[in-house]
Amino acid sequence: MSADSLEIRVSPFNRSRVSIIAIGRKLRFKQYREKVYVSAKQFCPFCPGNEEYTPPAILVLTKEMMFKKDSNGFRVRNWLVRIFPNEYPALSRNINVGAGKNKYTAYGYHEVIVETPLHEEDMYLEKTEHTYYAFLALRKRIKEIINDPNIENILVIKNSGFKAGASIKHPHLQLFATTFTPPIIANEIKGFKECMEKHGKCPLCEIVEKQSPRTVLDTKYFKVETRYAPQQPYELIIIPKKHEKNMLKTSNEELKDLAWILNSIVKTLKHVLKKNSINYNYWIHMVFKNIGEYHWHIELQPLIETWGGCEKGSGVHIVTVKPEDAANKLRKNL
Repeated sequence: MSADSLEIRVSPFNRSRVSIIAIGRKLRFKQYREKVYVSAKQFCPFCPGNEEYTPPAILVLTKEMMFKKDSNGFRVRNWLVRIFPNEYPALSRNINVGAGKNKYTAYGYHEVIVETPLHEEDMYLEKTEHTYYAFLALRKRIKEIINDPNIENILVIKNSGFKAGASIKHPHLQLFATTFTPPIIANEIKGFKECMEKHGKCPLCEIVEKQSPRTVLDTKYFKVETRYAPQQPYELIIIPKKHEKNMLKTSNEELKDLAWILNSIVKTLKHVLKKNSINYNYWIHMVFKNIGEYHWHIELQPLIETWGGCEKGSGVHIVTVKPEDAANKLRKNL
């Protein structure tokens, strides 16, 4: 492996994110092979007709494009999107808000957003309007939750695939509303502040404005790039062109564009990686209230390489595909 194929990169707005680009390592001998996880056809509590198997929905978007809610004795049918409390929550509103030395009570919201009545992701990815409906419902729910004076941050995540942490195959998101700002986002806020003070400009606005070999998509409302300092090959960042701290002011037209982008990117990743299904996560980073300067965005991370002791012990990630090469391949296959 030649020395010029090695690079150390540090993210410009998150200084704790360090990557070693080592494209030659993809050729190394591998004794361990990936085990194929086969998801059996099982009963799904998220499918239409099984609404009683989940907690009552806090918010339901119906096929008539109306917002409704369930009650203990009644479930809304003919839905497009359902949002309900996670049955096994990491956070709860049924406890008092409080903090001690190095710890907080786990007050907050942990909710499930069932994105579509369709159980299979492949079918869902062909229906961009379903992703759009999910974002419509999500935006409304975020507006409701952020009115809770105890809530400081809302994180939205998607786990797709067994290795990505999904326990149910049916397409769904999760929402975590906390009384504190998660450390990764707090670190990004610090990075944004440093960039603004040093360069007088938001680092993500700068990415939006500049041409780059890492650009994958450039639409009317969003720019998609492979990460400069990735933790996984083909890792992406989706940046709204409008500088906002969160998605509350995002228009319906912008949400439609975002839905198309996400579905297109996942389908293209499957094609490029030559897999019928891929394990991936994405998360939406946002800031609310008066926490600091920020530009909301989505980070999408396909799970391709297994992290070893270096990555886990140091936070430095060895990545075997150069981001510029990944972007070129994705562009050609979109």
